[in-house]
Amino acid sequence: MTIFKIFYILLILFSISCIYNQLDIVNHTYAQEQESNETIVNIPNGAANPEVDITNLSPRQWYQPSQTMITINDTVTWINNDTEPHTVTSGVGGGINSLLTNSPGQPSGIFDSGLFSTDDSVSIKFNNSGTYNYFCTIHPWMEGIVQVVNPAGTTIPSFAVDEFGNKIDDFPLYNFTDDERVEIGLSWNPTSIATNEPISFIMDFYEFPENSRMHLWPYNFVIIQNGTEIYRTNGITQVGSSVQSYTFSSAGKTIIKVESAENKSSFIPFGTTVYQNPYGNSTNMQNVSDDSFRLISPLTLVYAVYAILIILPLFLVAIIILYKKKKI
Repeated sequence: MTIFKIFYILLILFSISCIYNQLDIVNHTYAQEQESNETIVNIPNGAANPEVDITNLSPRQWYQPSQTMITINDTVTWINNDTEPHTVTSGVGGGINSLLTNSPGQPSGIFDSGLFSTDDSVSIKFNNSGTYNYFCTIHPWMEGIVQVVNPAGTTIPSFAVDEFGNKIDDFPLYNFTDDERVEIGLSWNPTSIATNEPISFIMDFYEFPENSRMHLWPYNFVIIQNGTEIYRTNGITQVGSSVQSYTFSSAGKTIIKVESAENKSSFIPFGTTVYQNPYGNSTNMQNVSDDSFRLISPLTLVYAVYAILIILPLFLVAIIILYKKKKI
């Protein structure tokens, strides 16, 4: 056997080896693709309607489910079963009050499905871990979250906890003021609170013992973390409900306190725990108390409205009487 024949044999063997290696790479890649899981998120009929589900004290599930947890390289597919087109756009939506505030939401530029119509779907594969907020640019009150974790998992629980980190079995939370005149219910979305992620606090107000919903009731919303008050704002209930949003910058034991604006000594505290976001995502949101922008307090505004409703008819009656007596 000459040296040339040996060289040719070695060359053939090397070529065969390369081919097998390439086939192994292809098979391995195909196997990885096969292992990628798909999660379905339904956009239900009527999702374009900005309502609050007062039966379970939470925003409607415009995306079902609104909070999805997957692992790296998994795919999420959104199916539009509504009668109107929608988008799946990364960023923070305008919240359920966006119709009143005209807030269009804040896209982050990570992904955007564009418009897709009834019975259409869109799929997005997530290759990096993190928490991805998304919303519909046409209907910015439609908000959802995709949380992508490493296969090893995450230390943040997927359920609501109290200030000691224990699971809250009965959620939403309900409690009475000390005088037992007001019952307040509280829930938050998402249920697991992490830093640098916007949290919506949904409240329901009932007058006891009538159990009637309290309309135009002024209140203060206060957040106390690790023993220090970090946020205070005010609000007025609308048909017995109200929503406040906040983004935590630090972790720790947290107390959510809802006060009566008329009597600050009458309040209800709710405890929870804020966890450090392992992905360090930032929504670049600023928490600004409404007090710094309001020239008058909500309580003053309520009294002013009532005064107008009472005084204006009396004034008109007086004008009519004087006119009939031809004094004007």
